[in-house]
Amino acid sequence: MKLIGSLALAGLTCCVSATALSAADYYVQATTPGPVTGTPLAVVNLQAELKQPANALAVPAYESEAAGRKFVVTQPKQHAAAAAPAVPKTAAVTNVLTVASVGTLSSPLPGVTFSSFNALLQSGKLTGGDRVFLLDGYHGQIAMNNLKFTTPVTVAGMPGQTAQVEGINVFGSSNIIFRDLKVWDTTPNTGSIAGVRTYGGSSDITFTNLDVRSVANAGNYMQWTLADWNMNKRGGFLVDGPRISVIGNRLTGTAAAIFALGPNALIENNTIDGWGDDGMRALGDNSIVRGNKLQNCFHISSNHDDGFQSFSRGPTGAVGAGTVSNLTIENNKIYEWRSSSTNPLRCKLQGIGMFDGMYANTIIRNNVISVSGYHGITIAGAKGAKIVQNTVINPSGAATTYPFIKVSPHKNGTLSSGVTAANNTANNILVKANTTRNNVVMNNIVVTNAAAEFTSVKNQDYTLLVTAKSANAGLATYATPLDIMGVPRPKGKAPDAGAYESQ
Repeated sequence: MKLIGSLALAGLTCCVSATALSAADYYVQATTPGPVTGTPLAVVNLQAELKQPANALAVPAYESEAAGRKFVVTQPKQHAAAAAPAVPKTAAVTNVLTVASVGTLSSPLPGVTFSSFNALLQSGKLTGGDRVFLLDGYHGQIAMNNLKFTTPVTVAGMPGQTAQVEGINVFGSSNIIFRDLKVWDTTPNTGSIAGVRTYGGSSDITFTNLDVRSVANAGNYMQWTLADWNMNKRGGFLVDGPRISVIGNRLTGTAAAIFALGPNALIENNTIDGWGDDGMRALGDNSIVRGNKLQNCFHISSNHDDGFQSFSRGPTGAVGAGTVSNLTIENNKIYEWRSSSTNPLRCKLQGIGMFDGMYANTIIRNNVISVSGYHGITIAGAKGAKIVQNTVINPSGAATTYPFIKVSPHKNGTLSSGVTAANNTANNILVKANTTRNNVVMNNIVVTNAAAEFTSVKNQDYTLLVTAKSANAGLATYATPLDIMGVPRPKGKAPDAGAYESQ
């Protein structure tokens, strides 16, 4: 990936006027016209279980609320349409952002066509509510600098075509939606810098339905040697600033996959298939990590590999010297390994690792974590935490004492308080009840016979058998209303323990 210097960025800085009276469509020609070539991506083996659409890159319709914004994301239309669809808009009063399908546009193109994305920015025409469609082919780097729109601008691949970019960089900008693009490096051995980045000073940026890879042939990651991983090493998302949303993307063969540094981040419904180092991080207050699916972790460095990690930062940036508040981690599936193939680079994954508190008002619920590392879910330094309805299991099926669910003091000795650990199913529970510190431990199931507990340990299907100790073992007081698949609780006389409501 080619880095962008300050001189190049200076040419992309535009002055943005107030909200346009009428929005416009713009079209951008490729630097190298299509077709875009890249290794076809396998249908991830999470699909049938998760009831995802046949197209792994399609965005299912759903609503999500985070940081005071409500997203309505619809699946891209596959049929032809004669007329251009309505422009996505923001309702200032209700604070509802619609990231709608862009549909299929008529020909000839009804808007203005530019020779490059930079040419469009330099024209000064782009304003709030506009849509930019990248035409078939390779577009190089996309960079947006000091573009603060009052209503969202959408940058999307042209429906029915394939637009590929080298990377996306956003500096000091706001109210932009990027969607339906392919993002990967055309120059290997460029280091582990992320393909998609937002920097401090940016806000209200959404990335959805992107096909993010380290390189074009990342679909072959299972055959890569350590030298290949180092040659192709590149991160996925590294986003900073408030209210950055990463929704419904697929990442393949990346190093660190999705890292969110700022407050009010939303990391939702992404698929991470084949990664090295940490899968996800959220370091800012009021962040949500929901409905993501991770599989096949590779140990490619000295990193302590985690499916999800968070840590606090003090006023000077010192790790462990602050507090992360109001973090929600729910409905995620973290699988260390889902391939039938063996590989010497397979990592020994930790599930959810939060080792440098404090963490205030944390919610961890309805997650499935299938890892061989010790830490299934660990919080070191909690000031209020609800750890409920999680399934944390060793994929070997052996009656090991790990992975465990654990709450411990901060590294500086500060004790954890206000902790509820209830209705979980795990290989081990290392949370101590303490009435003085308001720590409650109730109705957790320690699995000693996985074959009698789950539908198929071999296939890592952790729905429950009728013989399961977890069946009807939960306490209604601490139950989530729905399980990880959206099934209402309870089915039977009481809620099941763990992430699935099966019996």
